[in-house]
Amino acid sequence: MTKLTRREMLAITAAGTAGAALTKGNDVPVASGLSGGTQPRIRVGTLAEVSRGPLQFSYPSSSYPAQATRLPDGKVIAYSLICTHIGCPVEYTAARETFVCPCHQSIFSAVRDGAVLQGAAPRPLPKIRLDIDTKTGTIYAVGISAPPYGASEG
Repeated sequence: MTKLTRREMLAITAAGTAGAALTKGNDVPVASGLSGGTQPRIRVGTLAEVSRGPLQFSYPSSSYPAQATRLPDGKVIAYSLICTHIGCPVEYTAARETFVCPCHQSIFSAVRDGAVLQGAAPRPLPKIRLDIDTKTGTIYAVGISAPPYGASEG
């Protein structure tokens, strides 16, 4: 077994870090400013579809369920469907405009940027930024406010 000098160890560590930074792999793109990651543009559905009911999709990758919903005021919003407490799936309650976690009863506001209204959740639900093509009515997910529960920050 060869003993490495401090300088050799630092060189190996730097090379590994640089290699990891250049590798795309399964890294989850996150909100701009959190780690400088890029965010995918994913088709969610159409305004006509979301008018008939919530649209389920995944964002920022297929591992992270999300939902777009039209509020009574006509605004279309979207959030991660993973509770920020311990990662349980949340469900939308249209009558109260909230997302509820059945595991520990955290409640998040759909109209107040996913704010925690009650429960053990330490942070708001990650809000997904939407872009709506006014010509076609197509809705795209284009960014997320924070990594979903269980996703790395880069």
